[in-house]
Amino acid sequence: MIILVGFLVFSAFAVYLISSKTSAQKLTGYFQNRAPSPTPFVFRSYTPPKIEKKNAYTIFMIGDSMTHALGPHGGTFNQFINDLYKKNGISILVDNYAHAAVNILSVGDELTKKTTYWDSTFEPLLSRQFDLILVESFGYNPLSPLPVAEGLKKQNQALDELMKTLITTHPNSAIVFVATIAPSKANYAKKIELNITTEARVKQAEERISYIKNHIDYAKSHNIPVIDIFSKSLNDQGDGNLKYINPDDYIHPSFEGVDFIGHEIANFIYDNQILPIKERPM
Repeated sequence: MIILVGFLVFSAFAVYLISSKTSAQKLTGYFQNRAPSPTPFVFRSYTPPKIEKKNAYTIFMIGDSMTHALGPHGGTFNQFINDLYKKNGISILVDNYAHAAVNILSVGDELTKKTTYWDSTFEPLLSRQFDLILVESFGYNPLSPLPVAEGLKKQNQALDELMKTLITTHPNSAIVFVATIAPSKANYAKKIELNITTEARVKQAEERISYIKNHIDYAKSHNIPVIDIFSKSLNDQGDGNLKYINPDDYIHPSFEGVDFIGHEIANFIYDNQILPIKERPM
């Protein structure tokens, strides 16, 4: 009886060893044959794609009310850039996805939802093909509930996600950042906010300047082309030039400001051949 029990225990132990060895072999083989997990894309530096030369290009714009002010198809910017390219037999379509009163954390809505602008309705931006997207700073709608340093950190994180999304969904489309006109510190919003002090106006303007400058710095540190309209819109005292600011609210661009923005963007794209010229036959 004792011999029989010993034999059964020995047999069970032997089966256990064989089973364990087989399981280990299977497990080892699984990890050896398993495809490596894909590495998540982390955006660090931008490498612009080589844009194919065409007879027609499409430009999309995103941003806040400072870009929305240009009109559904870019207004005079559309005119200026088409005037530059038409001598080379090239036409440009501009669709403006910018919204008023939105901050950088709302950029996903401009990418993934339909946009209605006056009598124009655009399908979700990411569902369409485009050659160039202009990314304005959303700086006139800062993340005011947060301390500035924390808000700028959130801005950078949102820009990381935006760049990752644009590069992965539209790898053959160019990305250019835009920094809009500077505010006037002493006059900021004085036709809208009537009962605040000059000190409060300056503080609001400086907060917006922080976000616009951070947008520029982010572009430069990540090798993204940036159209720095902000710096060119300053007066001799280093403040926002009033001729570019709408006197009806002292926030948005004046008619001259809209033209100035349009000229600066158009000239940058053409002079830097962001959208290349197709050589015409002699």
